[in-house]
Amino acid sequence: MDLRGVFAPIVTPFRPADGEVDLPWLREHIAYLRRHGCTGVIPCGTNGEAASLSVAERQAVVEATMAAADGLTVIPGTGAAALSDAITLTRHAFACGATAVLVMPPFYFKRPADAGIIAWFQRLMDAAVPSDGRVLLYHIPQTTGVPITDGILQALHASHREALYGIKDSSGDPAQGEHFRAAFPWLTYFVGNDHLVGTACRGGGAGSITAAANVFPDLVAAVQAAAWGDGDVAAAQAVLSEARRLLESCPLQPATKTALAWVAGLPPTAVRPPQIELTAEQRASLLAVLAERLPVWRPAAMRSA
Repeated sequence: MDLRGVFAPIVTPFRPADGEVDLPWLREHIAYLRRHGCTGVIPCGTNGEAASLSVAERQAVVEATMAAADGLTVIPGTGAAALSDAITLTRHAFACGATAVLVMPPFYFKRPADAGIIAWFQRLMDAAVPSDGRVLLYHIPQTTGVPITDGILQALHASHREALYGIKDSSGDPAQGEHFRAAFPWLTYFVGNDHLVGTACRGGGAGSITAAANVFPDLVAAVQAAAWGDGDVAAAQAVLSEARRLLESCPLQPATKTALAWVAGLPPTAVRPPQIELTAEQRASLLAVLAERLPVWRPAAMRSA
């Protein structure tokens, strides 16, 4: 099965009372995403605050996501600073029935040689990826400090071409995305920036894995439909970008959770330190704009779904 469409890198809900992971909350969020046009979900990614979760917590989140998926494709994030943790998480994801995994490079040591990153991924694939397993590399150098370079892609294609399926590009650089799609046409390309969904899909991308899809998967789907069909891509992208700008006007993870509770009617959920909650002023401003703009972004019939 080819992977294509709207994928939400789902937030991880933490109970406001004690900071523990709220697994039942995930079921409600995933059901909301299914109703509003999501193709699949990515648990334990950047928006899921994966680096703030233990290995056991990440495994529990993946298991809960798989149980709630009900037809949605699940691609767990399994990257970690330690190779042994990444192997454990990747094996677990495939054992749970995941379609693929999304793996960032080891992120603690900055500016490593390509040879070290290549060896890390090769050992991971040898130890944890089954013969029919698929791996998406995660390019987010502004966070990891470790880019997915041409040399890494070429080496892994030579050694593990059956496992290396695609890339998520969260660089936010349209030139970088164009380069990936042109230089590595055998890679399935997913854009990781809401503002670039239209550009990427018109340029041959297979879809998107973006933060705003947590709250507005229908707006992301509209951009993709326009890009792959005969629609007004600029108009659809303008709506999605307006929604994304609202989320990123505050710290992204707490803003996404605040917006999601209001838009989807989910119980309030918290972030985990070092993330911090929105201030009262930030929250009030965010919700005021949502109250004004959501009826424009999402027709009444869709809001009641």
